[in-house]
Amino acid sequence: MSRPSWTSISIGSVVGFVNVAVVIALYASGGYPALESPTAVAALVATGFVLGFVAAFVSAFTRLVTPLVGLLAVLVGTAYAEVTTPRPEWSQLEGYVIVDGPTYVSSYANAWYVWFSVLLIVGVFEFAIRRGYGVGDRRLRNLPQLPLSGPALVAIVLGVASIVAAGTTLLVLRAGIRPPVASVGVFVVTIAVAAVPLAAVLTRGIVSPVVLFALVPYFLVVEVFAATDSPVHILLFGPYAIVLAIAWVLEGAARSRVRGWDGGRFAVGDGT
Repeated sequence: MSRPSWTSISIGSVVGFVNVAVVIALYASGGYPALESPTAVAALVATGFVLGFVAAFVSAFTRLVTPLVGLLAVLVGTAYAEVTTPRPEWSQLEGYVIVDGPTYVSSYANAWYVWFSVLLIVGVFEFAIRRGYGVGDRRLRNLPQLPLSGPALVAIVLGVASIVAAGTTLLVLRAGIRPPVASVGVFVVTIAVAAVPLAAVLTRGIVSPVVLFALVPYFLVVEVFAATDSPVHILLFGPYAIVLAIAWVLEGAARSRVRGWDGGRFAVGDGT
């Protein structure tokens, strides 16, 4: 693995500043009171820059497409929703700020950890599929070959799944899950629902759990931008992890029976 180039760092920095600039501009156009607080502005700048920098840097350094494209898609979608809907109206009641109307950019900026975790796991999916099936894998840089060693596999699956679970747990805590101790259950079931497709694609090239996993970020996006009730429904990720595991078993059995699939270059000991 080579050292990060100035090109990768520069691209990451530019996208980080662009992310911050868009967020601050949308806050200003909507008259968000957060801009009146230096602490809140500093937090917006720091988290916005880090999110943009990491996504763009990873794409530039590894040639993975999804981290940067995914971030830009969410940013553009947020900006479009913010400018095409009525501006929020602000008021105060007994010292509390009251808002009437949607606050898309605030939801986007405050949920930076959700975007970070989703872009991370999607990037790993892209790596596994491109490397394992030879889809433009010669363009990839600074990424390991397949098959992964046992310790590396465990570290990636549990590490990435834990980051996704942490982001989801922070989201439901901010949304006001009741009782708060239920967030522990959210953490556990999210690890499960993220670990299953990661393990499936990294160990055997099984893709159906990856495809079905798309519902998870969909529900997270809904939770970020639309949900107002207690997000206890996120606990349904637990049963859904079982669905993904069943899909793994069924696809593996079907592919081995029809084509004699043995895991290809994904499987340890394949030798290709």
